Amino acid sequence: MAKNLNKKRQAPPPSQKKQAPTAVKAASTKDGGTFSIKNLCIFLGVVSFLIYANTLLNGFVMDDVMVLKENRMVLKGMSAIPELLSTPHMRGYLIIPNDLYRPLSLVMFAIEYQLFGLSPGVHHFFNVLTFAGCSIMLFLFLNKFFGGKRTAVAFIAALIFAVHPVHTEVVANIKSRDELMCFFFGFWSLNLFMNYMKDGKMTQLLLGVLAFYLAIISKETVIAFLGIIPILFFIYNNPDKKRAMYITAGTVIAFIVFMAIRTSVLKAYDANQPAAEVEFIDNALSGAPDAISLFATKIVVMGHYLRLMFIPYPLLSTYSFNSIPFADFTSIAFWLSLAAYGAMIYFMVTRFLKNKKDPWAFAIMFYLATIFLFSNFPFLMGAELAERFAFFASAGTCLLMALAIEQWIIKSKEADVSIIKSSKVLTILAPLCLIYSGMTFARNAEWKDNLTLYKADVKRSPNDVRLYHNVAAALAEELYEEVTDSVKKKEIDQEALGYLRDGLKIYENYADLYVEMARIFDRNKQYDSAIKYNKIGLSLNPINFTANNNLGSVMITAGKYREAIPYFLRAMEYNPNFKYAYLNVARCYAQLKQFDSAIINFRKLLEFEPNNLDVVQEIGTAYFMAAKYDSAQYYYQLVLKQKPNDPNTTNNIGAILLNTKRYAEAVPYFQKAVALNPGYLNAYSNLARAYYFSGQYQKAIETINKEVEMDQQNAIKDIPYIALSYQKMGNMAEAKRYEAISKQYYSNFTLE
Repeated sequence: MAKNLNKKRQAPPPSQKKQAPTAVKAASTKDGGTFSIKNLCIFLGVVSFLIYANTLLNGFVMDDVMVLKENRMVLKGMSAIPELLSTPHMRGYLIIPNDLYRPLSLVMFAIEYQLFGLSPGVHHFFNVLTFAGCSIMLFLFLNKFFGGKRTAVAFIAALIFAVHPVHTEVVANIKSRDELMCFFFGFWSLNLFMNYMKDGKMTQLLLGVLAFYLAIISKETVIAFLGIIPILFFIYNNPDKKRAMYITAGTVIAFIVFMAIRTSVLKAYDANQPAAEVEFIDNALSGAPDAISLFATKIVVMGHYLRLMFIPYPLLSTYSFNSIPFADFTSIAFWLSLAAYGAMIYFMVTRFLKNKKDPWAFAIMFYLATIFLFSNFPFLMGAELAERFAFFASAGTCLLMALAIEQWIIKSKEADVSIIKSSKVLTILAPLCLIYSGMTFARNAEWKDNLTLYKADVKRSPNDVRLYHNVAAALAEELYEEVTDSVKKKEIDQEALGYLRDGLKIYENYADLYVEMARIFDRNKQYDSAIKYNKIGLSLNPINFTANNNLGSVMITAGKYREAIPYFLRAMEYNPNFKYAYLNVARCYAQLKQFDSAIINFRKLLEFEPNNLDVVQEIGTAYFMAAKYDSAQYYYQLVLKQKPNDPNTTNNIGAILLNTKRYAEAVPYFQKAVALNPGYLNAYSNLARAYYFSGQYQKAIETINKEVEMDQQNAIKDIPYIALSYQKMGNMAEAKRYEAISKQYYSNFTLE
């Protein structure tokens, strides 16, 4: 019997073969099955959307102001698309000498603004929708990566990716649309290349290259694919070396085209200068005390990234000094991070040498390749650490988690995708996804507005100096403006000052803390303190355009217009897009009667705010004061066209007619102005003079008497016109009486 059992059985003829169990199970993944690829994609999309649905209630936060809310190019709508495609990234908000070229997200914002206006809910909707697309694209790629044979692993990895809390910054922050689009188009390109490797259709190759190019003009993160793609298509998915060469060449060509266009655009705007030194407050590594500390802290930062991949708590909006203290070779965090990465690399290399198509090795390669760009080793980043930098890399660790579930829970590489509903998988996957989903949903709510976000973060990271500034600024600049109660406003200012003082205890050389304190002292009319703290801020950071502008503003309040001008000019030099400096310097020039200079700067401000009717009005007034009445009337008429019932503009046009001796034409404008605003004393005064000079003497007298009833002090200047009107009417008795009254105020007044 034993011998019979050990004998090799004859295979039954084909007609008698039983269908393999795996073949039966595989059929359930076809279109129409419960676990079809289509249904799994829909499920991932719905989960991704629901997890971030509460972000639709959030407003604009952090850098949203730069790319959307106050980006003058984006706010032109779709008409600005050619301009957005041919200008540096930040040109619509800020002019910097070392800019970037990332036009695609700005184009999308412009289209959304054109169609829906400036609605944070709409912009958040498209962020969430794009993220859902990212989850689906990741799943489709991984399923192709495994040749459709390990759909369960691909789905589990994509599901973990969809709910992972580390992605909240990217999805909840509208500004990070660039990262979302980069990921979406990047993985779409991989999917298209996978199709090309299988089918060999040239359209698939070309569309893949196009998708890669769209990814790179969204954000440069996808540059890591230049290293990943050759590994993927020459080693892991290599049925045709020629096709792999075409894919690699196509992506390289797309990168070269991108660099050529980028260089051309930045050069045209003189925005391709060498990168400025990273500021200490942005990335504390720039101020590391020595080379050992620099290296050790970089390794610790990398350890933080790895920890966030598996234990995404706490999550923070910023990681500035001193959220991650400087490390050295005696730091436990350094050795733990070094050991973790050493083990990962050893594991990757040994697995790869054993099996050139090992998915564990690929997952680690993907993580390392995408996180290395942000590791501070190639160059110091603009931030020491940021959760958005881990967005791409998390795809690698999500795959590792899925492979671990397959290895130790499913325990089969050929299990049907329906295995995901088994109790043994759900026992691990369901709690993990529920915990991650809860963390994500809760973190989304903290991205409601700047104040909510920063107050939550400063509790979790009490040693981060920038967070203290951010909380104070949100209080002093945002909440303060929303509150109307004067007592509450004072309480807000005191709370903000408390955060600023706490920040100074951490890092006393942080200029922005002093500048924010000066702002609060200024509006509370503590001008000496405002000047003092602005000057301290400037001593620490002379190119701080906000400090220069604010110090100039204090000078304006003191009536020192000439002394204020240099500060505004410096603010404009350091930030040519700082619109408030143009407004302030224009008003200084107007006060000094240098109207041509005032007009130049008012017009510059209009480039940023073409629909700002107050500025148009001020240009008209500057022309009026310069006695250039035709130009003044042109600008006043522009305002009146948009605001036909504005009493000020109506009065101003009447004043032009009065000054150009078109008295009868002026009368209707002044009549309309006082009808629109019955308490408008200046309009009454102008109307009285228009009546007098147009020969309507009785009406002039009646108008001035009404003016006297309203405000005798203001009406004194017009009393002589009563005397002159009576004289013109031949009533000399009344004329003499009012002549005597006039002489009490104007000793040299005498009737003709």
